[in-house]
Amino acid sequence: MVVNVSALFAAVEHCHVEKAKTILESTDVDVNGINSDGLSPLDVAVLNNNRPLIKMLLSFGAQEGNQFSSGESLVSHLREAQRICELSGGGSGGGDVRNQSLWQRRAKGLHNMMIGFTQARPPDIPSLVAVDVTGSHTVLVRYREPDNEDSPVPTKYRIEWSTDTEFRSVCGCRVVLDPRQTECAVDELRHGDRYHFRVACGNIKGWGHYRQSTPQSVIPSSWRDVVTGREVRCGSDGLARLDRLFAEVRTDRPDLKAVQDLHTGSRRKKTTIKQLFTAASKFQKHLRRGVYLSCLLYHEDKVMVTSEDFLPVIEVDETYPSSIYHDFHWLLKVACTWDDVKWLRQDMEKSLSSSAIHFRIKLLQAAAQMQTALSVQDLGQLYHKPLRDTEGTIVISTVNYVRSPKAVSVLNSRWVPLGKLNKRTHNLATDATLGEILMASIPDQITYHQVSSIRLPRGLYLGYLKMRSSVELLQVLVPAKAPNVLPHCKIRDNPHITAEEWEYLTKRCGSSEKLNGGTELQRSFVGQVAATANRLLTYMQVSANQAQNHRVYDAEVVEISSDVSLLVVVPPPESACSAPGQGELLLQRSDLIPLPVQVFEMVHLGTYHSQLVARYSRLSCILELDTALAQHSHREAFSNTEVSQARERLSRLEGLQAQLNSAWKQARWLLDVLAFARDKATQTPTDIMRHLLAVQPNNPPTVVTSNQNLLQPPDPKAVKSRGSWPGPGVARLLGAAPAELSRSEHQLSTRLTTNIGGGGADGATNAQSPLPPQLISPATTPPAVLPLPLPLPLTLTPPGKDLHSYKFSDSII
Repeated sequence: MVVNVSALFAAVEHCHVEKAKTILESTDVDVNGINSDGLSPLDVAVLNNNRPLIKMLLSFGAQEGNQFSSGESLVSHLREAQRICELSGGGSGGGDVRNQSLWQRRAKGLHNMMIGFTQARPPDIPSLVAVDVTGSHTVLVRYREPDNEDSPVPTKYRIEWSTDTEFRSVCGCRVVLDPRQTECAVDELRHGDRYHFRVACGNIKGWGHYRQSTPQSVIPSSWRDVVTGREVRCGSDGLARLDRLFAEVRTDRPDLKAVQDLHTGSRRKKTTIKQLFTAASKFQKHLRRGVYLSCLLYHEDKVMVTSEDFLPVIEVDETYPSSIYHDFHWLLKVACTWDDVKWLRQDMEKSLSSSAIHFRIKLLQAAAQMQTALSVQDLGQLYHKPLRDTEGTIVISTVNYVRSPKAVSVLNSRWVPLGKLNKRTHNLATDATLGEILMASIPDQITYHQVSSIRLPRGLYLGYLKMRSSVELLQVLVPAKAPNVLPHCKIRDNPHITAEEWEYLTKRCGSSEKLNGGTELQRSFVGQVAATANRLLTYMQVSANQAQNHRVYDAEVVEISSDVSLLVVVPPPESACSAPGQGELLLQRSDLIPLPVQVFEMVHLGTYHSQLVARYSRLSCILELDTALAQHSHREAFSNTEVSQARERLSRLEGLQAQLNSAWKQARWLLDVLAFARDKATQTPTDIMRHLLAVQPNNPPTVVTSNQNLLQPPDPKAVKSRGSWPGPGVARLLGAAPAELSRSEHQLSTRLTTNIGGGGADGATNAQSPLPPQLISPATTPPAVLPLPLPLPLTLTPPGKDLHSYKFSDSII
């Protein structure tokens, strides 16, 4: 180590950039080591005024030595060291000539560093200083090094804040010694006070001039200061509340396992000889009238099929209720806890008086048979809709990614490449059977399974709510490549909204007076929202006249998570929900799909609050079953004692159910937005949207913002692949051609991509695209048109049943 440090300093002192880089890359030498003069390698490079060497050292995390309190003390130290060298190397006598040469060389190096220090100067002012309020007591300061190439390289930054415009009294100061850090969070600020910030660049010579921030001042606050009575939607209190409810439920069910105990064992079920020979006989291929359960298991680019090249399908029942969606939504909750299938079925069989319970028993029985047949406990996530044919046959499909094909051992089954299945189901006739429909839907099912668990990047978004109703369902339109969130555009990277921003948007914009005045921060915020609203309404194909009657949901800021917030735009009450039979163009677009409200909420909250959904789903299934059993016991009670005990138990369970519904309702922000959108009695103001549409676009503010705007797909470099396979459908969602395309398809895709504009990162690409509006994707770069809808790769396996057992990343859309 000592040899490596000496070699590093020697390379730095002699300005050998490549040699120093090689030493840092090939050894574990400390880049911030201190030599005998109290200098770090970065100090020596700065004193030698070697810009490339300074940049290289900074890229490895080099910092100043900070062994000297001031420049004068450093010069004094160098002068003393030089005098010692001259005395040691210039003495008379027969000393070693080599030692004399080394002393003279050291003296020369010290002399050059003294000259370098004399000629050095502090860096210029930062090219950018921007501040964002990120909390009620926190401000994020962002800065960039000087743009001037002649400026010395900054090796540190100094951040000061004050309540005084002239900084006559400084409230606080923070020095950032790592110049690679381009932002700094300043916390513990007083709530409601106005602060000014400034930043200076520095090096070993000292500090340069300060640059004040943009905006010049901010007030740490929150929109909740203006809107009172709004509780946090999905916080730790909600989880604690559900845990307390589960503890009360366990008093009557001591054998009930906690959520965390369900996953301590192996996820693979033991395979027996009997199961190997009986599994294949349960699978169906020719689907006659009735309800069936299928399971789609995939690994990389392969799908598991039976010996007949068909997905594993098990019959549920020959008959089913008139409306299957109620049971389908119940099965969504069961899919969060597949481990409970066995005992749920056993307890349900105790109460056979209801036909609905009879059908649910059949569903659980089919699920248990599928688990046994595939030797897999986790059947995965339910596809968002049951598949139907013209004969009334229904297939409920589950989808899951298998980490290892060896985890699934089924007799007479094999793994088939997805491309091979696609060739067989490429052309689907209008009168296709349900089996053909099921096989043709495999790419869509995999796509939905993968993209439905992708989180939005950190930021504030503007969403659009459009509903569609039918006799059985109320649905919301969502993007096909982001089904866990409403159609949206990104406003900015900072998800937090301050009190002055919210008040200016809802009060000043919501009044009939002309919009003027306001602070720099307020005007910038309204300008960003206005620009985003124009992009969003253009994408949703809303005309200028229709846009005037749209409204902004002003009751709250929807805080999806700590990193993602959402403002919502809704149409007028008369057009917010499309009735059956209305052929709106928006409902016919392939890039938007309708999801039932219950499905959307499970997918949405499962992405951002998986533990909350897992706990609620399990508790809901248990309480619903126990309540049904208690009602059955109450009806069969004969004596006064039995009636009293049954009534008491039923009352307690109903109370627990009410508490559970209250906790779940707190997390369901969509219900409040739906009520706001459909409220015709209360004349909700449209002045906010009218003012936003009237805002003239200004020059973009000099703030560090993301280029991700409209439903931005994941960066392919940031998406991890599974082994050597990049994942199916990267091209369709990222706008590139897949490797498996034929030559003619590849040429077609290339021509389309070229016409679109080459994949620029700016949101203006869409406006310049020659494609008609209905074909323009909300992504920054419109995707090429490919023959098959294929899914994205995953960084992590998406949530199947056990949402709480997966760790969701901040990736993507």
